[in-house]
Amino acid sequence: MAATTHDGITYTPGAGDAVEFTADLTLDMYAGTPNDSTAWLNGNSGGSYPGTLTGFVANNSDGSAVAGLKLVCGRLTTAPGTGDTLTVSGDATTVQAVILGNTEVAAAGTKVTFSGDTLTFTVTGTPTAGVTMWLVLA
Repeated sequence: MAATTHDGITYTPGAGDAVEFTADLTLDMYAGTPNDSTAWLNGNSGGSYPGTLTGFVANNSDGSAVAGLKLVCGRLTTAPGTGDTLTVSGDATTVQAVILGNTEVAAAGTKVTFSGDTLTFTVTGTPTAGVTMWLVLA
């Protein structure tokens, strides 16, 4: 399956995996960064106190701070299989939360777990395409 890109975020299935995700809506949440990302608080190490406040200047342009959270709504356009993976990259590189929803009884056994930038699917039912998935990404 091919990778898809929406609003600067790319969704790439693992090699040989059947799962494909199409994002329909991406919202910037402007809610800061995840609690464990405090790089934006780092001061500039070039200054010293007293006499200069350079050491207290926020250092949020060095690329190490996590970007703000994004809410993504989309759908699985192909049915996932057990062990299939989907990796996010680009403007978002960390999965914070996932909600996989479907009203079809046959697809009720589809579960998704995540670690870092990768979602992994476990299937115990009979999944179908069109399953809605909500993601919170950073």
